[in-house]
Amino acid sequence: MTQIPLLSVPEPAQPQNIQLHNTDFASIAASVSDARLVFCDPPWSYSNSGDKTRSAASYYPCLTMQNIVQHVRMAFDCAADDAYLILWATFPLLIEWVSAATVDAIAWQYVTGGAWAKTGAPGSGFHWRGNAEPILIYRKGKPKPVTTKLLRSVHVTEQHRGRGNRSGEALAHSEKPISYQQNMIEVWSNPGDLILDVYAGLCSVGRAVARSGQNRRYVGAEIDPNRYRQAVDRLALDRGV
Repeated sequence: MTQIPLLSVPEPAQPQNIQLHNTDFASIAASVSDARLVFCDPPWSYSNSGDKTRSAASYYPCLTMQNIVQHVRMAFDCAADDAYLILWATFPLLIEWVSAATVDAIAWQYVTGGAWAKTGAPGSGFHWRGNAEPILIYRKGKPKPVTTKLLRSVHVTEQHRGRGNRSGEALAHSEKPISYQQNMIEVWSNPGDLILDVYAGLCSVGRAVARSGQNRRYVGAEIDPNRYRQAVDRLALDRGV
């Protein structure tokens, strides 16, 4: 696995209103409340994928379906009474997720779904099968109606050319377009709202929150120290630090 070199030592300060923690989500869940929008991009485990060089585990620590269900349920308790959950799923495990994620298990109510098209995206892997990744929308209570046009497929190649990607770095495994997520944040949350990121990864959601402005706040958890540090450095790049 190719590592992206760290950009600065010591660790730079995070932007105002951005709190990215180098820990697992369970460690911060009790301290988070009233999140208006919850992003969840789970590190799905593909124990039967066959080709280990293409599996998600080659890129980051993965979790079992039981772990993910537990975290999504915990995120429900962290959410406001009229919140949305945006969950990035995966086609190879979609049936298993739907079966596991009953209302009794996760508490969230399913609303609708879409897909992120990754045609021409750099890299490959079990995650990328079919060149698309499903996105599922859940709700807590009765938030304002979903704008379904936001779920139309977005091609990674647009961001790879530099749109919505100020630092211009190559996309990493399963990294999502910042501009796509920023659009969701600006439509489905209000100024001053808290955005929760259960599995922050390289913090594209946090960077999207920072770019959206209007005093929106972000709290995210990333357990892998290397990806956490890369994320902090990318946040600093956006600020020109």
